[in-house]
Amino acid sequence: MRQVEVQREDYPAPWYAWLTVAILFVAYIFSFIDRMILSLLVEPMKRDLSLTDTQFSLLQGFAFAILYTFAGLPMGRLIDRTSRVRVIALGVAFWSLMTTVCGMVSSYWQLFLARVGVGVGEATLSPAAYSIFADSFRPQRLGLALGVYNVGAAVGGGLAMIIGGYVVQAVAAMDDVVLPIVGQIHAWQMTFLVIGPPGIVVALLVAWLREPPRHGRVRTADSKGLVSIPLNEVIEFVKRHRKSLAYHHLGVAVSHMAAFGAISWTPVLLVRVHQWPAESIGMGMGLALIIGGVLGFIGGGWLGDVLARRRATVGRLQVGLIVALLALPATVVYSLQPNPYVTVVLLGVIYMCAAGNLPSSIAALNELAPNQMRAQLSALFLFVINLIGLGLGATLVALCSDYVFTGDTGIRYSLAVTTPVGYLLSAVFFRRAFAHFERSMAERRAAP
Repeated sequence: MRQVEVQREDYPAPWYAWLTVAILFVAYIFSFIDRMILSLLVEPMKRDLSLTDTQFSLLQGFAFAILYTFAGLPMGRLIDRTSRVRVIALGVAFWSLMTTVCGMVSSYWQLFLARVGVGVGEATLSPAAYSIFADSFRPQRLGLALGVYNVGAAVGGGLAMIIGGYVVQAVAAMDDVVLPIVGQIHAWQMTFLVIGPPGIVVALLVAWLREPPRHGRVRTADSKGLVSIPLNEVIEFVKRHRKSLAYHHLGVAVSHMAAFGAISWTPVLLVRVHQWPAESIGMGMGLALIIGGVLGFIGGGWLGDVLARRRATVGRLQVGLIVALLALPATVVYSLQPNPYVTVVLLGVIYMCAAGNLPSSIAALNELAPNQMRAQLSALFLFVINLIGLGLGATLVALCSDYVFTGDTGIRYSLAVTTPVGYLLSAVFFRRAFAHFERSMAERRAAP
């Protein structure tokens, strides 16, 4: 290995940087469609597979999150050492294949393993995308770029609800289907067979992108010029900045735990309490997620850039505190509303606030992280927020529904208890992060 130091200013042309955002934005949309479609399939899947709410919640959260979170760590190291574009393209193709497989399974555990496969594929996307954006945009524009990219989550989640609502309604009257080779499948499985294959086209689009040059100091490279850094140095960096990273990660994680629990179980709330049909739920929730997500992701990224000009990187963390406090009133009352339209509007506010802290928090992390650690630290960040947000969000609500607030209407009280707790904790964690992050950034700026 030889020591090298590279300081680069050759960012891609703005039009190409935004084209990269656009293509990865589409990939992110497809990832959320594949991830969120289960929320509209609760009742038919529970009926055909004889599931409890808790078992279904594991398909929504834990099955997806378990390898999504753990695979992200080695993926991050791979991304820091090799072509980020190639890794994303292979990941998109793999998760699309596994989504299709969800439409061919015949038991709960086969479906569980297929959902694990979806999680493994999707673990490649965001760590690599965050690193690519940091090398495609100058720091003063990074928050907006990340905000636009993360709108893909809102659009994908919204489209999953809208399209899924109509698909569910269309297949509800169908009998079981017999397919060549696969054999007999339930009508709801056709949903996965429809939404999975188009992702292969997206994988080809991603593969067409050029790898941007890496910016910032790169300290070691092998004879082929490949970037590398010893793992023990990454671990030492995390230990040295552990309080900054812990409060930062937890502030995002618990807000997403609350939001994901609400998004996962609001369709069930609207069915059990308000007797809404699937297409009405899909349209209402889809619009709430798209509008709330666009306002949250783009507004949060923009506000983070504005506050960062006043208080440097810590200004980005102030966004997390602001949106957590803004969300609290909505979380307390949204599931208890007698009017389902008010419930859906308030869900949009809750999601807007969870979306609002993400781009500014990612930008803050990328400013703290050395270039050759960005994907690995992004993977650690996603590990924490997905293990807590995806892994616990849906299941905490389900446990309350199965064991505390039982009966069909118990879901509204489960949501009224679990959702506010997440945002309250988020406000506490973000506030605690300020001083620690200021010290960490001062240390980074002073480093030779």
